[in-house]
Amino acid sequence: MRGLAKLAVIRKGRLFAAAAASALVLASLAGWAASKGKQAAAKAKEAESAATEEEVPAARPDSVRILIQTVPPRKAQVKWGGKLLGVIPVPRALVVERPRDSGPLDLVIRAAGFLPVHTRAYTFTDSRVAVKLTPPSEKSTLFGYREEPAPNPDGGVPEPPTPSPSIPSP
Repeated sequence: MRGLAKLAVIRKGRLFAAAAASALVLASLAGWAASKGKQAAAKAKEAESAATEEEVPAARPDSVRILIQTVPPRKAQVKWGGKLLGVIPVPRALVVERPRDSGPLDLVIRAAGFLPVHTRAYTFTDSRVAVKLTPPSEKSTLFGYREEPAPNPDGGVPEPPTPSPSIPSP
């Protein structure tokens, strides 16, 4: 009986060791794959930041840079309230520098031959705002579009009530 118990313990020990070894191998492979993924992501981020740094110099620590562009690329005016912030240069984005955490900017972008676009940009971090321009012929594709009511010839004034025929009393 002692021999069978000892054999069972040895088999359980070997099974445990095999399971531990396979878990260690899987963890090593997962770590290796994650490091390769992180390296690829880091290279992509470096390339993206290098391209962005070439286009726009870094903002001061107490300010943010907001890049505004249109899709499709068109020359467009960017207004904040009544103030003209600038004109988007065709191949690049318009760069607006604002104090950090100075509140949101409610912008209106107007391009010739397209509907005006109202959007909001935030000043808590550097950001890029891409605005899709829509021609007037495609306005029915926009969210919230409503058909304009047909003009009413009487201007909305109700018709006067028609008098009912009076019945002579006996």
